[in-house]
Amino acid sequence: MAQQQAIHRFVLGSKEFEGKTAEFLYDKGYYSITDIIGEERNEIYRSRNAQEAYMKWNVYIGRKKERLSPEERRKNESAARKQETSEKRDGTDKRDGTDKRENGGRRKRREFHRQ
Repeated sequence: MAQQQAIHRFVLGSKEFEGKTAEFLYDKGYYSITDIIGEERNEIYRSRNAQEAYMKWNVYIGRKKERLSPEERRKNESAARKQETSEKRDGTDKRDGTDKRENGGRRKRREFHRQ
């Protein structure tokens, strides 16, 4: 009795757009995104991480916008904080060079009147 070969390749998704076909595949532990133009197949993305691959697939076919990784998000937030603190210290807006402080930096005192 001959031993049968197990099928390891599964097409998880397929979409046609811009004159080409994109496929989302699982093959022997790897998830991949492949472009098919005529007979030519170009692998765009390959990963063992299913969740990451599914997110990339959704971005690629235009279903969702790309999210930043936690490391990239932290870098962007820290750069924005540095920009804000330098503006606060300086009192000028770096984008247009105008003075953001009212009355030349002097604060108004609030006067409370009894009624």
